[in-house]
Amino acid sequence: MNNIFIEEIEQKIEAGEEVIDRYFDPDTTRVGTPRPMTSRRGQEQTATHLEIPNLMLDELDKMASELNISRQAVIKMMLRRALDEHYLAKRSLGAE
Repeated sequence: MNNIFIEEIEQKIEAGEEVIDRYFDPDTTRVGTPRPMTSRRGQEQTATHLEIPNLMLDELDKMASELNISRQAVIKMMLRRALDEHYLAKRSLGAE
């Protein structure tokens, strides 16, 4: 495997060069199963009550502000990521 800066990879992609097989090892690169974010359209939702420490709420609000999305969207995004990481860990252990 060759070390390369992301800018160089972007230039190669823009030039039409195939970079996946050359720069990414499928045995070590973590690639998850894409799972869609839940949305209000087409999927049943349940409201829930969640107690969150104030310091953590401040962090969530800061992230929401940086991403220009709602606190609820940040929480859903982070939960989706945590679930995906859980499934990846299970798969890497052969438990799926």
